Amino acid sequence: MFRVRVRISPLEERSRQREVEMVVDTGATYSVVPRPLAEELGIAPSRRLTATLANGERITREMGRAELEYGGLSTPTWVILGAEKDVSILGAITLEELGLEVDPRARALRPAEAYLLSTLHSPGSFVPAVG
Repeated sequence: MFRVRVRISPLEERSRQREVEMVVDTGATYSVVPRPLAEELGIAPSRRLTATLANGERITREMGRAELEYGGLSTPTWVILGAEKDVSILGAITLEELGLEVDPRARALRPAEAYLLSTLHSPGSFVPAVG
C-alpha cells in the first residue's frame, strides 16, 4: 500500500472540490471518503452497502456518487461514506474506472493494459466455448 493525491468533487457541483491523500488499496472494492469530508463537499448518500472488513467484521455504510481525479484522468464513481476516523481509500473499482493499475515495485499507479474480446467479428457471430 502507498498513498496518492486525488481530487474529489460531488458529481452535481464539480467546482466544489478538494485534493486528498488516499491510500491505494487493491484489496478494497470501493473507494472510501470520510463522512465529514463527503458532507463538506456535498456528496449525498444514496444507497447502503454491507461490507466485510479485513478482520471478518461486517459493517454497513452509506454510499454516494463522486468524481475522482488522478493524474489528469477522472471518473464518476461510487464511494463509501466512511466513519469520521476512516482512512481515505482509493479502491479497485475506481482504479479500473480510471484505467490504472498498481506498479508494486515502484509503489505507483500506471496505465493499465486494456483487453477486448474481439474486434474482428460482429456481435452476433460470437459463439462461446462449450466445456
